[in-house]
Amino acid sequence: MSAGSIAYANNIRHLNGRNEQKIACDTFPARERLRAVGISGVSNRYDVFYIGIPETNGASENVTVAQQPVENRRVPLLKITGNILYDVNYRSRIDTPYAEKNMYQHTVQTRLDLVYKERYPFKLYVTTRFSNSSLFRKYTDLNFQFNQSEFKRNIKERLWNSVQSYLASKSGKLDSLKRLIETKKKTIGNLSQSLQAPDVTQKMVEEREKELLSKRSGTGSHNQHLPVDKVDSLKERVSDVKDKIIEEAGKIDQYKDSITAKKQQLDSLRTELEAIENLYRKLKLNDELNLAAVKKQIESGNDLTALAAHLQQLNVPDTVLPKGYKTLSSLQTLSIGRSTADYTELSVRNVSITGLQVEFNPRYYYALAVGKVDYRFRDYIVPNGVRSNQYVALARFGKGMKNGNHLYLTYYTGKRQFFNASIASQAGGSIPEYKLAGVTLEGQYRLNKNITLIGEVAKSTMPYYSVDSLQRKSWMNAVSNFNERSNEAVAFNLLSYFPKTRTRFTGNLRYTGANFQSFSSFTTGASQLKWLGRLEQPLFKKQLTFVTSLQQNDYNNPFLATTYKSSSLLASIQATARIKKWPVLSAGYYPSYQLIKTGDDQYTETRYYIMTGSAGYYYNIKETQLSTYAVYSRFYNEMSDSGFVYYNSKNLLLSQNAAFGRFSLMLNASLSTSTEYDMYTLENNVQVAVSKIVSVGAGAKMIRYSLLPEKQWGYNASLTLRIPRLGDIQLMIDKGFLPGLNRQLTENRVGRLTYYKTF
Repeated sequence: MSAGSIAYANNIRHLNGRNEQKIACDTFPARERLRAVGISGVSNRYDVFYIGIPETNGASENVTVAQQPVENRRVPLLKITGNILYDVNYRSRIDTPYAEKNMYQHTVQTRLDLVYKERYPFKLYVTTRFSNSSLFRKYTDLNFQFNQSEFKRNIKERLWNSVQSYLASKSGKLDSLKRLIETKKKTIGNLSQSLQAPDVTQKMVEEREKELLSKRSGTGSHNQHLPVDKVDSLKERVSDVKDKIIEEAGKIDQYKDSITAKKQQLDSLRTELEAIENLYRKLKLNDELNLAAVKKQIESGNDLTALAAHLQQLNVPDTVLPKGYKTLSSLQTLSIGRSTADYTELSVRNVSITGLQVEFNPRYYYALAVGKVDYRFRDYIVPNGVRSNQYVALARFGKGMKNGNHLYLTYYTGKRQFFNASIASQAGGSIPEYKLAGVTLEGQYRLNKNITLIGEVAKSTMPYYSVDSLQRKSWMNAVSNFNERSNEAVAFNLLSYFPKTRTRFTGNLRYTGANFQSFSSFTTGASQLKWLGRLEQPLFKKQLTFVTSLQQNDYNNPFLATTYKSSSLLASIQATARIKKWPVLSAGYYPSYQLIKTGDDQYTETRYYIMTGSAGYYYNIKETQLSTYAVYSRFYNEMSDSGFVYYNSKNLLLSQNAAFGRFSLMLNASLSTSTEYDMYTLENNVQVAVSKIVSVGAGAKMIRYSLLPEKQWGYNASLTLRIPRLGDIQLMIDKGFLPGLNRQLTENRVGRLTYYKTF
């Protein structure tokens, strides 16, 4: 390296194990300020590059995340958004096991999204329902919960913004390298132009002419006889010319040497430029790969603490994250009020409680649930009689993440109402209640990212009618008595996906002893074996998908007498074909259920199969959007199975929809046939968007029923108002018909008024 210059591209190394190879080096004028920059790769092999880049004024050696400009604004203590809904339904008749007329049902509901100091999100739900019907309970529910999903989304957004700021700060290095490339290109351009300059070419031509002239002068002197004085004079002139020729020849040699040097320098600069451009592209691609990899890590990361620790390597400061984020990111659930408790299959699953639920899962798992229980999910079935209070308490502890490999111990206890028809229907008596408790051990093991095994064993207390009536032993004695096996249960679940064939298979198996008790199932007084297998298989590049299942003993009714046991086997299959530019085709064969009230506190549930097939096609004709549907169904039931008028019927529905401009049209035609009747229905509806605020619709329906001499006529109408700042108001009325006694049709009017406002 000559004086007055330093290395501007010290080394470009590729590190692989212990091998190190120097690729290029060069010099740069000493007056330039230079520094080295290293950028690593994203794979297990690291590409480390060192290149000297002219420093910009005020550049700092330490790279930090670009700080956002401080805004002089007041952070709101509490930000509130959400919606409010009021809905009222009217029915002149209801289609249930009960007969009731002119029934109104009102629902008022609001959902509030609360954000404390723009970092801590919560949700608040309030629902009130009341009715003039004796069949539906009046209630008010409230639920307040920490919004874990929104909290994680907010943190991921902050982390991503910080990473982008960091990479933006690094882009200055690439900009400096790009300026160096432009400087090289400019130098190469100037040097190329100097080699083609006219002064150099003209100089070479002139010297060539002088050389030719001197040769001609020398040749002519041999053919002439001159006086001595003239000869001497001519010799002197020739000597002068020779000296000039020698002098000019030296200059030409210097020009030639200069041109050769410039050509060599030009070739060297071009080689250097190519190397620097390749390096620039590689560095830029490396940054893009880093950016894509970090973005994928942020979007797919579930453990925010581990994710934040990893991103600290990119100099992401902790100030971008809210205080206590490590604790809050491990808070899986925090709910106060009405919510659904859903833990394990043998302890508490899908139980509606009003109380407190907390789940905390940093490394170990902690859970607590306490609340009042209400089993009346289908509340129109259970009369408003005397009910006993029920409650549940659950505590869980274990090691491992909830969505990963873990081993959790669960203890549950509480009080339940005894749902048994023979006892609950006692005249003038209260519904018995009893306490229960149990312990379960649940383990989850992920064989790989596509296959998960879940197993659980449990042991509970014994029902009060199965133990010593004198209670000579503690009621918890049955839990620790391992010689007693009737109060035990076991469950297994398999979740699997096979990427090569795109096959999904899920299966579960559950065995419960005759005296096992939990809040996940009703005690029947008989041992039960239940299993289910479900297979989903796409074929022909997902154009055809089959879903099939086979299950045993999915019959669970709290109103049946004790010692009930079922071993029914149910199967279902469904196929869907989605081929581009073809209608979507679907066909299925699966079981269906119907509940019938046969007397006071007496119910029957029948099961039968249904076969369905459908075709749907979406298409455009010019600016008109159209859709055509065809649906076929058949019920495989008998008159003895059901009082339903459509028993053992075949049904076909054709529907045509069209939308153009402000108009949308719908036309339906249906046919239902049975061994005793035929029914034809024709219905239409027209919707018009009058303006951005007002939309109206109306239609008519005609029913031809073979058991009635005259046609039946109905109608429908709707009105929608979208009023700015006030909200949306929807009004709907409909006149139709329901199956009645003696296979007659009974007129039924339905109305609905809905108000909805988002704020």
